[in-house]
Amino acid sequence: MSLFSKFKDWQFAKGRLEAFSDAVFAIVITLLVLELKIPEIENPGDRHAVWEAIVKVMPAFYSWVISFFFVAIMWLHHHQIMHMASQSDYGVIWINNLLLFFICMLPFPTAMMGHYHLPFFIAIWGITVSLTSTTLVWLYYYNTKNYLKDSYDKKAVMKNVRLSVLAAPVMYLVGGFLAWVSIYISFVIFGLVPFLYLLPLDKEKKHDLKNDVKD
Repeated sequence: MSLFSKFKDWQFAKGRLEAFSDAVFAIVITLLVLELKIPEIENPGDRHAVWEAIVKVMPAFYSWVISFFFVAIMWLHHHQIMHMASQSDYGVIWINNLLLFFICMLPFPTAMMGHYHLPFFIAIWGITVSLTSTTLVWLYYYNTKNYLKDSYDKKAVMKNVRLSVLAAPVMYLVGGFLAWVSIYISFVIFGLVPFLYLLPLDKEKKHDLKNDVKD
């Protein structure tokens, strides 16, 4: 019997997992903005000096923007993945804890990338968010395989799970390592990936949704 098979014997309240996760997402997305510092301007009346100061903090600002929307997208799809599950067990708990581990790491590479904007630190950010995305896909797969509600088409959802593996995790990883070619290419990729995930990937069957409304 595998380790995760043993975990299935222990059920866990799905509501508590979601509440704890929401709190972590909220804290991390708040901590990110604390890395934005007011630029030092010796002569605020000098427009040229003001513009130069703004340009200097733009990498930090952009790093915050892409990290903010990354966390927002992770939260959105985490909510959807848990909504699709009928229950949770200790396998879900530990996959979810690993996901939160990577989420909590994000402010550090965000600060390093924003402050130094060098290929190495951009790659570290890309690796971090790639691992985060991969863990979310793992949670997606585990819930779909074991606890998917009957109101979803399991075959269609599994197809989306496979597509997810080849999308965000790979694109973020490639974007990180392309920093040695051009940091601007990396920033463009990092900024575009969230647009692929603005909406949830899976829909409930219309018939079941109508029945839910009647109930």
